[in-house]
Amino acid sequence: QNRLLEASLMSPSPQADNFDWRMATLTKRPANLPDKTYGAPVGYAYFDIFNTGSRSNRVKMISPTISGSSTAGKMCFSFWFAAFGAGDTTSLKIYKQDISEGKKEEDDEDDSSSKASLWELSAAELDTARPEWQPGQVAVDMRKTFRLVLEGKASNGGFAIDQLTFNPGDCPDRKSTRLNSSHLCNL
Repeated sequence: QNRLLEASLMSPSPQADNFDWRMATLTKRPANLPDKTYGAPVGYAYFDIFNTGSRSNRVKMISPTISGSSTAGKMCFSFWFAAFGAGDTTSLKIYKQDISEGKKEEDDEDDSSSKASLWELSAAELDTARPEWQPGQVAVDMRKTFRLVLEGKASNGGFAIDQLTFNPGDCPDRKSTRLNSSHLCNL
């Protein structure tokens, strides 16, 4: 069975400077980008950080806790993304935050510098002048209880994400069909 991880169920992690993931609305969305599912102007999450000087700013979106199982193996986390703005400082990173047994979720330190990236992409590798939805996917080990963290960084740009799903089984890392078409697998 596949499970949809709705962007609206994921919690933005409070940031200084009020940079955050947001849900697209009719009046506030990046580059007039429609959602991937229905082509509507709403229904996806995005972050955009512009005119902040030379420093790169970070935003995080954290999934609800996902229960692990010793027999679960791997699942394929797939999603669609679009990058926009100046690509040299804009990136999207996905990592897993393990939740230890007997430890409160709030106690789990959320320092991304110590977390191994499951998937990462710099917008410098993409044409961000006209944002288009592109597929991404990565295999996630489901044997331990965890949360997924989607972390964006930018000083002049952003990313949008849509259609976050888990599908049974392993899959190769896929950053973009435009970057490397040899890493495709069926969703």
